[in-house]
Formats: sequence, structure tokens, C-alpha cells
Amino acid sequence: MLPLAALVLAAAFLVLHLRAGRVEPRRWRVGVHLLGALWAAVAGLGLAVENWTGVPDDRLVPLLLLPWLGAVLLGLLLVGYGSRVLRPAERSRVALVSLVVGLAVLAATAAGIPLYLSGSGLPAVVAVVVLLLPGYAGLALLAYGLYCLTYLRRCPRESPAAVVVLGSGLVDGTVPRLLAHRLDAGAAAWREERGRGHDPLLVPTGGQGEDEPMSEGLAMTAYLVAHGVPPECVATEDRATTTDENLLLSREILRARGVADRHLRVVTSNFHVGRAALLSRRLGIDADVTGAPTAWDFLPGAFLREYVAALTLRPRTNLTGLTVWAASTAALAFAVMAP
Repeated sequence: MLPLAALVLAAAFLVLHLRAGRVEPRRWRVGVHLLGALWAAVAGLGLAVENWTGVPDDRLVPLLLLPWLGAVLLGLLLVGYGSRVLRPAERSRVALVSLVVGLAVLAATAAGIPLYLSGSGLPAVVAVVVLLLPGYAGLALLAYGLYCLTYLRRCPRESPAAVVVLGSGLVDGTVPRLLAHRLDAGAAAWREERGRGHDPLLVPTGGQGEDEPMSEGLAMTAYLVAHGVPPECVATEDRATTTDENLLLSREILRARGVADRHLRVVTSNFHVGRAALLSRRLGIDADVTGAPTAWDFLPGAFLREYVAALTLRPRTNLTGLTVWAASTAALAFAVMAP
């Protein structure tokens, strides 16, 4: 009965995932529901294989598998980001902490497996605790990744009021490749809408950093005009210093110009799409967020930073989840220890 119950639970989570994605796709819970479906399916299939093959029952292994994989992925991302301490030009305290934490997570997950397989009693109890300690962060990472992948697959609505391109910093006063990809994608979306008979504004948004000779918005506007966008079709926002300000100040410009308060098309880098969508919903801005390509070597570290930043958007929710996770870990450890 346990495998069947797990598969029924997986189907229920899948229904919740589809419903949540249809009602409001800019929610982390879209990924949480999909992760729940995947976790229940993996556990159900694992239990079914145990029953069919006659392997001695070990009900915890299928349950531990997904948290362990999530923790391993998190550890690899942390180590990858922290490895920049090996390059003198990129050394920082954040990178060093990332490297240490990543190595600790990988060591804990690697040590937990032989401890658990060694038998029951204290070693198995220690193994459960060690395997599940980074499990919450690992599962949250998987859920966030699934949410981002689900959101990236959506087709944006037609006829936005404007195409807003988020800034990402200048290099020596010029538009770097990362920002150029965003601007190219924004210009392509704007031309696509023009081809459909619509006439949205194109809004490059970004303020001036301490190490920048001009605002990002002005540099982005110059880039767009140089690549064939008529100046009268561009509305420059040049004060924003955060993604929140990018969105809010762009909306102010559109309202001041009397643009109808329709949905927006927001263009950013693909690794930033998930958090930008979460923020747009949080700010009450009706927007479809789409992504521009990013170099593969830059993507893992950038996605890790976005994940950590996204965690801070819901501190109470994550604190509650961590508390529940710790209590569940204690209950499982007690179950392993009990005769």
C-alpha cells in the first residue's frame, strides 16, 4: 500500500502544481508543488522496487534520496562559486565562506551514506541527522530551480504597454556582453511586437554606480539607438539601483507618459528571471519576465546568488520551514534509534 499511496500523493502534488502555475506562475510554490510530486514519485518507485525485488526493506532510503541529491547540488554550486578564491583578482570573504560551506556540505553528505549503510543504532542515527542537516537548503534549491524552469517555458502575452530591460552594470563605462544580451533580447521583443501591429515603449533602466562615468540607463539607450531603435521609442530610466527600483521607477515613467496601465514585458538575464518575476508580483506589477542568454561558465554562480537572494524575500516562511524540517529530522532519527 505504501508505494501506491506515494504515487497518489505525487499525482495530487502534480495537480496542485498545474493549478498554481495557471492561477499565478510567479510563485515559488509552483516549484515546491512540482518538487513534492517528484519526491513522492521517487519514494513510491523506490518502495515498489524494494517490494518487487524482495530486497530487505529500508523505508528511509527512498525518502532520503532527493534531499541528499539537493544537498550535493548545493554543495557543488557553493564550491564552484568559492573556487574563485584561487584567482587573486576575484578573492573575497564571500567566496571563501562559500568554499568552506560547500566543502562541509559535500563532506557531510558523503560521510552520511556509509554511516547509514553500516547498520542501525547510533551510526544510523548520526547518518540521518548528517544527511538531512543540509537537506532543507538542498530541497529549497531544487524547488527554486524547478520554479524557474517552469516559468522560463511560459510564452509571454502579446501587446505589453512597454518592454522594460533591466540593467546589470557597466564595465569601464561601456555595455558589457551580459548587458548587451539583455538589450538585444529587449530590442528583439520590441520589434516582434511592432511586427504584430503594437507600439510598446522600450524602457532601459539602471542608475549610476560609484565606479560608473554615466548611468546604465543612458548607456543602454545609446546602445539601443546605435542598433537601430528610434530614439522617440525609448524612455530612459536612469535612477534605479536595485531590481525593485528598476520596476517601480519604470512604472512611474510609463504612468507619467500616460501609457495605459497594461501588463509589461520585462527582459533580463535567464538566471535572473525567477527572482525578477517574484519581485514584480510582490510589487503588484503585472509583468511577464523573459530571459536573455548567459555564458555557461557564468551561469552556476549567478544562479546560486539569485537563489540566496530569493531566500531572503520570505524570511518567516523559510524560518518556519527550517523549524519543521529540523523537527522532522529529529523524529526520523528517533525512529531509526527505536527498536
